[in-house]
Amino acid sequence: MPQEILILVDDDDNEIGTDTRENCHAGKGKRHRAYTALMFHKGKLLLQQRSGKKLLWPGAWDVSFTSHVYPGETYQQAAARRAAQELGANIGMLEDVQSFVYFAPQGDNAENEFCRVLVGDFDGKITPNREEMMNVRWANVKDVVSDLKAHPDAYTPWFKLSFEGFLKSPTARRYA
Repeated sequence: MPQEILILVDDDDNEIGTDTRENCHAGKGKRHRAYTALMFHKGKLLLQQRSGKKLLWPGAWDVSFTSHVYPGETYQQAAARRAAQELGANIGMLEDVQSFVYFAPQGDNAENEFCRVLVGDFDGKITPNREEMMNVRWANVKDVVSDLKAHPDAYTPWFKLSFEGFLKSPTARRYA
């Protein structure tokens, strides 16, 4: 399998180079471009539980899907690519509701990303890729808020930041 090449960026999402996925996550990592997607169907949010084989936060609950933007891709193109790979889902245009930078170490590796939060509705049809996730669940926003307060360590760091940003956005009112 060819090495994944990621886009290195500064804190304002300006491109400053490229490097391999492995180098971007090793040690303290290198700031790179990523996104999270919160996908809804009939008012419920799709969450996934990360595969136990994942290098970072195996088994943690996560956004509907997440990944990196490759050189030459837009955030929308990257999201469409990954929705098909992770969920077997077809999605339309997603709303960009927020961005944030974060650093989250775990063991000898780390996430160090400029991350956009993308939100949208879709038909709910999925075929989960079991290499990526071990479980999925659908939940309304209120239930996620409650569960996140009760079990914060059950979620990935980027889920918490993405969901917090989503809740502050005008878009969240559609799903309340």
